[in-house]
Amino acid sequence: MKTSAIPINQTISELYGFLGLELSKNAEAFYIGTHESIRGALPEAITPFRNAFFEISLVLGGSPLEYRINDKTFRTPEKYLVFNAPGQVHQWQGIQPDLSGFVMFFRPEFVGKVFQEKALSDFPFFNIYEANLFELSPKRAEQCRFYYQQIHENFHGGDSSARALVKANLQAILWICNQIYEDLNKGNRAQREADGLVASYRHLVNENFLEATTVNEYADMLHITPNYLSQLIRETLGKNAKSIIDERIMLEADYLLTYSDLSIKEICYRLNFQEPTHFTRFFKKHRGMTPGNFRK
Repeated sequence: MKTSAIPINQTISELYGFLGLELSKNAEAFYIGTHESIRGALPEAITPFRNAFFEISLVLGGSPLEYRINDKTFRTPEKYLVFNAPGQVHQWQGIQPDLSGFVMFFRPEFVGKVFQEKALSDFPFFNIYEANLFELSPKRAEQCRFYYQQIHENFHGGDSSARALVKANLQAILWICNQIYEDLNKGNRAQREADGLVASYRHLVNENFLEATTVNEYADMLHITPNYLSQLIRETLGKNAKSIIDERIMLEADYLLTYSDLSIKEICYRLNFQEPTHFTRFFKKHRGMTPGNFRK
């Protein structure tokens, strides 16, 4: 069913309310729970939603379900990790009462300055353009289970050093996920995005695409020249820098046309096009069809 907008849960508490669940502990910036504790209360199917925070869900067993991230649909394997970056659209159907594992949510401020080498937005599995669901080998699944279990026990145990231990184990999980991603994408330069400036550019585009629509504006934010930014994007991703901005606008257009009942005119103005004809021309250039035909 389409709605006037795709709901975005600003807090972990809002997400649990959206799912019809109750939190067992206060959760402003971090929360971890088990699938066993919530699976009986979860709806079998959920309408599309977004979160304003990060999620890494670890599934260790259960019947397959259909999981949709952005425009990609997965038939889930036995053991897997699924990632939710702020702003991504997620949806599922087919949850059964045998689902097992952990679900973990956190805001950037919870991590704070734990990471010196990498910001959360630089981890490739938190790229809003990608749909990341990783099947896990038994060895990797056990490795992840160990750290999730440690986090769960410390978070709900309330020991004086628990918060530091939770952050330390969360850091371990993120680097393990980074290893898994690199193993899955060996030789794929574009996906790895080895250069930190490229990842920073894509993060800035994701945050500002409605207001900043030129490469020059982002070059100013990054304190580099537009020519250098354009050259870097072309060498790393094989495309021009402006196309990254256009892709993000198109991703939002796809979301709104697919999941909302906003009119095409309303979507046009929401995306800051001055006229519906401008939006239609832009959309047709990138999708080869009009917004109306895409929606049919």
